[in-house]
Amino acid sequence: MDKQAVLIVLISLSFLSGCEEPGASADTPSEPYTSFFTPLPEAAVFPADNAFSVEKVQLGEALFWDPILSGRMNVSCATCHHPDHGWADGRMFSIGVDGAGLGPRRSGLAETPFHSPSVLNVAFTGIEQTEPSDGFVSGGYFWDLRAGTLEAQAIDPIRSEVEMRSSDFLEDEIMPAILNRLMLIPEYQRLFGLAFDDEDPITEANIAKALATYQRTLITQRTRFDRFLAGDESVLTGAEITGLNKFINGGCTDCHSGPMLADNEIDPAKPIQIDKPAVRTPSLRNVELTPPYMHDGSRATLGDAIALYEDREDLDITLEDDDFGDIERFLRTLTDNDFPSQIPETVPSQLPVGGDIL
Repeated sequence: MDKQAVLIVLISLSFLSGCEEPGASADTPSEPYTSFFTPLPEAAVFPADNAFSVEKVQLGEALFWDPILSGRMNVSCATCHHPDHGWADGRMFSIGVDGAGLGPRRSGLAETPFHSPSVLNVAFTGIEQTEPSDGFVSGGYFWDLRAGTLEAQAIDPIRSEVEMRSSDFLEDEIMPAILNRLMLIPEYQRLFGLAFDDEDPITEANIAKALATYQRTLITQRTRFDRFLAGDESVLTGAEITGLNKFINGGCTDCHSGPMLADNEIDPAKPIQIDKPAVRTPSLRNVELTPPYMHDGSRATLGDAIALYEDREDLDITLEDDDFGDIERFLRTLTDNDFPSQIPETVPSQLPVGGDIL
């Protein structure tokens, strides 16, 4: 090869090296990625006392979208957990009874004190790094972990004066009123009868079981990151892998690891914001779909949320300004845009589907 040919080759190699994505050669973790993360199980695990059935799913879907479960029959579970907003509501704080509209367009005075999280993948809340045993039951729920099971979580908003009950009913009055309403609707008599082999199937416990069963079907597990963990390294760019490395090496996996990228625990020694109470660690799956962020909705964008962790020695997190963009790129690989999004055309009560959300 003559000198001119050698020079051309060297220039070409230099050009290709210069085109490599910035940060693509960032330090890798000292352990394999699968030491920190694993894909979600292929299917949800249902508790022994609430086994899966198609009939329960159908009943749960109807109840989830039907405002008949609220005091004034104008709010449903879907009001604050809607597929148009990643099964959350896109608001800093949710607006419950007497509100109108959906998501950021919703207006009203009955505002909740916390940001509404997504119900996608709630079947796996609390799952650890290893595969769940046959006895795995997801939990706990709410920012303060006050509900130990998904069944208990399903009932709590119905009893809340701000979220669904309204001031028209005392807390011990709302469920008897709802049960009476359901018993008067032939379609609900049929659906409860198909879902539960009980003499009197329309009960509070069966409402909870049906809602929980439906929510356990709202699963997303086809992210690019899951494919990466399965061995296809080509699905992530160099910058995204750099962000993943920074996420691990910066200390984020102390709380955000495992199949759900969350330990789902409250650590009183680690409040996210110094002047705020500690809350449970939320999952980062599909986090791109559910702004604003944090339990108080105080961070408008994903970048804003990541910036909250800059130089947080109190949390053992060491992130700098130039890490934020890379980590955000990685977090966007946790999105599965092909998530369940079916909205029923009608509900058995014939009330507006989802409540007053138009």
